[in-house]
Amino acid sequence: MHDCCIVGGGVIGLSIAWELAGRGKSVSVVSRDTPQNVASWAAAGIFPAQSGDTHTQLRGTPIERLTQYSDQLHRQWAEALFEETGIDNGFRRCGSIAIATTKETEAEILDSVEKWDRLQVTHESISLKDLRKLEPVLDSGFITDHLRSAYYLPHETQVRPPRHLKALRKACLNRGVEVLDGGQVQSFNLESGRIVAVNLEGQNAIPCSIHASQFCIAAGAWSQHVLQKLNLNLPTRPWRGQIVLHKTDPGLLRHIINIGSGLDYMIPRSDGHLLIGSTIEDVGFDVSTTPFSLERLSTLAGELLPELISRKPEAVWAGLRPGSPDGLPTIGRVPAVDNAWLATGHYRSGFHLSTGTAHLIADSMCGISTQLQMESFSAERAGLLESTRLVS
Repeated sequence: MHDCCIVGGGVIGLSIAWELAGRGKSVSVVSRDTPQNVASWAAAGIFPAQSGDTHTQLRGTPIERLTQYSDQLHRQWAEALFEETGIDNGFRRCGSIAIATTKETEAEILDSVEKWDRLQVTHESISLKDLRKLEPVLDSGFITDHLRSAYYLPHETQVRPPRHLKALRKACLNRGVEVLDGGQVQSFNLESGRIVAVNLEGQNAIPCSIHASQFCIAAGAWSQHVLQKLNLNLPTRPWRGQIVLHKTDPGLLRHIINIGSGLDYMIPRSDGHLLIGSTIEDVGFDVSTTPFSLERLSTLAGELLPELISRKPEAVWAGLRPGSPDGLPTIGRVPAVDNAWLATGHYRSGFHLSTGTAHLIADSMCGISTQLQMESFSAERAGLLESTRLVS
């Protein structure tokens, strides 16, 4: 029997497992998918700019404080993961440029400026001439004719999700974490308001059970399905995002390019790979790509980098983000179950919030006072939890 069982093998689940194992807990992780098929593998890996002072006091709303807290931890985690595994997860503080070419994206940036000012995020309004100096490759006719405003944010960061997940998984295994891939939850065994085991339809359809003293549900967009087996209904909606990948010359782009508030973006990797994303689509659990969305992303890229128009993408893919009705993640205890926790609903910020979430969950599971107040992320916050009935 393990101390802790984590249901979910994406970035949130593995982060919690690694943190708990580092605190001396014996941990098992159940993942419904293979490593390359978890939703986190499809993420872009943008970390929005925060205050440049890593020792600054956390400020703002609860979700803004969690974001800052997580951001401060990421450099430490990147260094620790590299030391434990030798894998560079691609953590780079490369900076970004936010550009507006329409009234809508200009309004989005103005809203962002208010937030940057309030949270003391370093930003600078730049001219077309400045933009050309920072990113000469963007000197296209489209930019010249349509640029309405642009801002430079030197502290925006990126990570490479597949590398980060590979490092996390290896680090977990190094710490003795047992990982079961392809295990889908069929039911839970309950005794006196506690989970004593999770029953799985395992690999090759061989049923198995995992016993543990504590459990954490971190199954992303599938969390609602898992919790229904406890007769709990926590609304967790999948939102599809599609990404196009090009291969360019290294250094073609130097910074992340955000269009407006960053719903659309271009991310240059150090080896010349260039990600263009993303979409927000309410299509259930469909992870296929669509010609319409890929064409929209390709058109966006071609307007900013005309040389991409004639190039065929190296790859395209889609992933599912777990959304919640109020846009906040759910982090904390499972209602009416004494030994179970939840970490889900992070929407587009799962990678960025993974470190802070892991610390909060690990603290709570270990009976330690958490760094941040967790009430705002409770499963029992107003209007979120529809039922707390336990399976009889």
